[in-house]
Amino acid sequence: MVNPAGEIVLECDVDKGEIYVRPVGGPGKPVNLFVSTQHATYTLLLRRSDTPADTIVIRDKTARLSRAEPGGATASARTPQHVRALKGMLVAMAADRPPTDIRVDEVNRPIQLWQEAKFALVRLYEGRGLVGERYVLTNVSTQDMVLAEQEFDRERGGVLAVSIENHNLRPGESTSVYVIRQGS
Repeated sequence: MVNPAGEIVLECDVDKGEIYVRPVGGPGKPVNLFVSTQHATYTLLLRRSDTPADTIVIRDKTARLSRAEPGGATASARTPQHVRALKGMLVAMAADRPPTDIRVDEVNRPIQLWQEAKFALVRLYEGRGLVGERYVLTNVSTQDMVLAEQEFDRERGGVLAVSIENHNLRPGESTSVYVIRQGS
């Protein structure tokens, strides 16, 4: 065996362009799997179950975005000013006292996300051509929860950046989720 202590068995069908992944661990042990493209990394959480096989299709949105942008500029080739603006908005959202050029509205609106989670939009931040949203997510299940930024990046949401304070939540624990979108 190439990897006797591994958590998965990986088989490839080059002719079909398919990869088959089978968790090896026990039924309660989840496996983190990272799929990387030239533009992004996707996190999958695999759990062994006695159900028929699932097909997972990952569509790399960054490839579509780069074709749609004038001049073919990719998201990773953004200007340093754009990156600084995103970082500045994230710092302002995480700070107790954001700068005066950022307007803050207290929202406190629950949002239905998953059955295992309580999710609420707490604050809305506007300024510098960006809109920031601070959410609080609470694990209301009896199982540990593993979060990934991609779960909060919806196709039609115009999301530019996502940051999660704590990616691993035990039952009853909460974390902040920050989402930044393009402003008007």
